[in-house]
Amino acid sequence: MEPLDKDMAKKLFEQYRRNRDNIRNSPEMASICLICGSVHIVPSSEDNHQLVCRNCGFAFFRYECTACGNTIDGRDPLNPGCRSCGLRVCTCGVCGCPDAENHDTKEMSA
Repeated sequence: MEPLDKDMAKKLFEQYRRNRDNIRNSPEMASICLICGSVHIVPSSEDNHQLVCRNCGFAFFRYECTACGNTIDGRDPLNPGCRSCGLRVCTCGVCGCPDAENHDTKEMSA
């Protein structure tokens, strides 16, 4: 993916800052921090499921579902956190739990 120009990054930041629904479906949002608007996003050295903003340090989950291949983004309300395994639950219902029937999707932080 090509780097975003400043105007497009600002437009996407403003759009998803107001409403995070479906942020997982926007590939460009993998490179935009929703806290500070920076495009300086890098993979986390501690967790291969996370990206980190180099400007403000905000870390967020964004990775591909192992079951269906859809993008999971921890900033999207439709990808709630699983208290059992710590990963996010995909819209297909799969998370990282060995027994997906037992995952608990109560609110967790991004």
